[in-house]
Amino acid sequence: MKKIIILIACWLLLIQNLSSQFEVKPLHSPQMQYFPLSDVQLLDSDFKYIQDMTHKYLLTLEPDRLCSWFRREAGLTPKAQPYPGWESNEGFIIPGHILGFYLSSMSMMYETTGDSQILNRLSYILEELNTCQETFGDGYLSAVINGRQVFENVIEGTYNVDNGKIDDKGEPTYIMNKIMLGLYGVYTKCQLPLAKQILTKMADWFGEAVLEKLTDEEVQRLLICEHGSLSESFICTYELSGNKKHLTWAERLNDQRMLEPASKSKDILGGWHANCQIQKFTGFENVFRFTNDKKYTDAAQFFWKTVVSDHTWAMGGNSTGEHFFPKSEYDERVLRNGGPEACNSVNMLRLTEAIYQDFPKPEMIDYYERVLINHLLGAYEPETGMIAYMIKLQPGGFKTHSTPYNSFWCCTGTGLESPAKFQKMIYTHDQTSLFVNLFIPSEVQWKEKGVTIRQLTKIPEEEQTTLEIQLKNEKDFSLKIRHPYWVKKGEMSITINGEKQKLSSSPSEFVELKRLWKNNDKIVIQLPMQLNVNPLTSSNKFVSFSYGPVILAAELGINGVEKKDFWDKPDNWGYRTSVEQRIPLEDISWLAGSSSEILKNTRLISKSPLTFKTENVGIPYDYMLIPFYKIHFSRYIVYFPRGNASDITKLQQSKKSLEEKTIDWVNIGNDDSEKIHKIEAINSWVDNNLRSSSRRAANGGYFMYNLKSIPDKKLALNLVLDKNDSEDQIFDVLIDGKQVTTLDYNQIIQISSSPSKTTIIPIPESLTKGKTDITVKFHAKRKKSTAIIYDLRLILDDNKL
Repeated sequence: MKKIIILIACWLLLIQNLSSQFEVKPLHSPQMQYFPLSDVQLLDSDFKYIQDMTHKYLLTLEPDRLCSWFRREAGLTPKAQPYPGWESNEGFIIPGHILGFYLSSMSMMYETTGDSQILNRLSYILEELNTCQETFGDGYLSAVINGRQVFENVIEGTYNVDNGKIDDKGEPTYIMNKIMLGLYGVYTKCQLPLAKQILTKMADWFGEAVLEKLTDEEVQRLLICEHGSLSESFICTYELSGNKKHLTWAERLNDQRMLEPASKSKDILGGWHANCQIQKFTGFENVFRFTNDKKYTDAAQFFWKTVVSDHTWAMGGNSTGEHFFPKSEYDERVLRNGGPEACNSVNMLRLTEAIYQDFPKPEMIDYYERVLINHLLGAYEPETGMIAYMIKLQPGGFKTHSTPYNSFWCCTGTGLESPAKFQKMIYTHDQTSLFVNLFIPSEVQWKEKGVTIRQLTKIPEEEQTTLEIQLKNEKDFSLKIRHPYWVKKGEMSITINGEKQKLSSSPSEFVELKRLWKNNDKIVIQLPMQLNVNPLTSSNKFVSFSYGPVILAAELGINGVEKKDFWDKPDNWGYRTSVEQRIPLEDISWLAGSSSEILKNTRLISKSPLTFKTENVGIPYDYMLIPFYKIHFSRYIVYFPRGNASDITKLQQSKKSLEEKTIDWVNIGNDDSEKIHKIEAINSWVDNNLRSSSRRAANGGYFMYNLKSIPDKKLALNLVLDKNDSEDQIFDVLIDGKQVTTLDYNQIIQISSSPSKTTIIPIPESLTKGKTDITVKFHAKRKKSTAIIYDLRLILDDNKL
C-alpha cells in the first residue's frame, strides 16, 4: 500500500512539474479557449465513422518501419525496412515526414480516446528516437539521407535550393518541422517527458549549429525550400523551455517574401505554391502571440481573408495543381486536372484555429464548417478510410485516394491528423460563455463549470439541432449559439424547454442565451436551409449548388473507370487522370438559363437521403443532386457548365468540324500516341496536372513528332497552348527542319487569353508538296522555354476552325 501511495505521489508531482514547465505565458492572451479533445466526444455520424477508421489504421502502422530511416542515418541497423511511396521510393522522397504526422495524430487520438495502445506505441517510438539522437551525440536528429552534410553545405553556402529540395534532398526543414510539432503534441497531450527532451535538443542543435552561423539573408535563402511552419516549431519549444533563444530563433525563421507584403495588405499569391505558404502564416500567428509584434498577425489575418475571399472554391478548398492563381482564371482552372489539395485545407483550418483563438470572429467558423464538411469529410473514402490528395473539380472527375501502406504523400500525413481532431472547433469557451460553433452530433464537458452538453442533429437531412444540458447543480452562464451564414436573418428560432425565445440576430453572429440553467434543460434550434445556385467566382460560365452548409453535386457513373482507379498508382500522386479517363466538356450536360431560372427549376426530391433534381434546364439531360461529401467511387460534377442550346450546338459543331479537317492528331502526353508519332525530345517533360496532359521544353530543348500528311493540299497546324509561369517564352515551330514561325511571349499571352487557346499556323505548300508525312518540331530558344502545348493537329487549311 505504501508503494502505491508513493507511486501516486510521484505521478502527481510529475504532472505538476509538466504543467509548470509547459507554461510560458504568451504576451497576447488568447480570447478564446479550446476544450481538450478528451472533453469533446463525437457521437454517431460520418465524422465519427472516419475518426474510428483512422484510429484503427494508425495502430496498423509499424513503428520500426516509421523509424527505419532515423536508425539508418544514425549508423544503427534498421529493425525493419522503411515504407515505400514518398518515404523511400526513387524520385521525390521525404523520409521521416510521416513519422512527424504520425506523432501528432497519435497524440491527438490518445487525447480523444485514452487508448493505452497508443501510449505504448508512442513510448516505444520516443525510445527509438532518443537512441538515434544519443548516437548522433549533439542533439541532431533527422531521417534525411546524408542530412548532416546537407546542413554543412548550408552553413558553408555551397548548396542549391528550390521550393522542394536542398541539394537534391527532399525538404529537410519541412521534415524537421513535422517531427518537432509531433514531439510537442506527444509531450503536451500524452505527458511523456522524453518527447520534450528530444524536442529541445533538436531545437538547440539547429539553432546553435546552423542558425547562429548564418546571417539573416542566409536564413532567408534557406527558407526558399518548403519548411512547413518552422517558426511555430520553435515557438512550441520556447513555450515548453522558457529559453529566450528559442524565441529569438523563431523570429528569424519567418519567410520575408510572404511576411512583408502580407503585413502591408498586398496580395502576391498568384503563382505561389499554396501549401508551402499556408503553413508559414500559422507560424506568423504563433510568433505574434509570444512577441506581440502586430505585423505577424496582420500578415496572418490578411492572408486568411485573401485566401477565403479570392482563392477558395465552393467546397472550401483552394488552388489547382498545388498553386494559387489569379481570381480572373477560375473558369479556365476549373477544367484543370489537379484540384484543391487536402493539405491546403487541413492547414487552412490550423491557421483558422490559431487566429480564432486570438481574434475570434463568427465568419471564421463559417469558413471552417464549409471546409470541414465539404472538402475534408468528402476526401475520405468509406472502405479503408484513406484520403484523396486532390479533389478534382474538372467535370466528370473522380477522387483518387492514397493506399494504406504504399503512398505516404504529404496529404497522407495531414490526412492522419485531421480526423483525430474533427471535434476541436465544435465548441469553444471563454471565462463566462460556452460557444456552440458547429452542428455535429457530439458531447462536451465543461469541467470547470460542471456542465455537460449533448448535441443531437442530422443536419443537413433535417433543419434543427438539439442541445441537452446535464449538470448537478443549477448554473448561471451564457450559451452562445452561432447563427450560420446559410440561415437568413429572422429565420433562426430557438426554444428552451418548449418555450420560444425572442431573438434578434443576423447571419455570422452569435445568439446569446444567458440564464440560470438547470439539469435536463432542452434547447431546440431551428436552422432553415435554402437551396442556392452560385456562379463560379469571376465567371458566369459555371454554377454550383449549395443547401445550407452542404455543397451538392451529381454522380456521373463509372464509364471508363475501374474500381482500382479510385486508389493511388505508382508515380501518380493521387490526382493525375489520364487523358482517356477525362470527359470532354461537350459531352457533359449543360444547364440553361440564369441562376434564378435554374434555382426555380430545381426541386427537393427527398430529405433523407437528401436529394434534389433539376427539371427541364439540363441539355441534354437533367441532374440528381446529393451532398458532395457523400459521393465516392464515381465520377461527379460540382461545377456545372451553363449556357443555352445554341452554345452547346456551336461547341459540338466546332468539334465535329475540327475532326473532319484533321489529317493526324498527337495526343500530347500520352505514351502510346507519342510513340506512334515517333517522338524525339531533349530538355522536355510532360505535365498531367493541367486542363489535359501537356508538354513543354526549356533551355534550348525541343520535342518533335512525325505526322501523316496529304500531298498537294493546303495544310496548317492547329495548336492549343497556354502560357507557363515564366516570361522567358519564345520558341520556333519547324516543319522538316524548316522554320515556319516563331512565337514570342506576347503572342503566347494573346493566344492563351482567347477562349479556345488555339492558333492556326499555315504551312507553306512547298514544305508539304509530294509528302505523305512530315516532322513537326517545337524548339525553345537558348535559355528560353516553349509554351505549354496541349494539342497538336495537322489539318486542312480552310482559314477557319
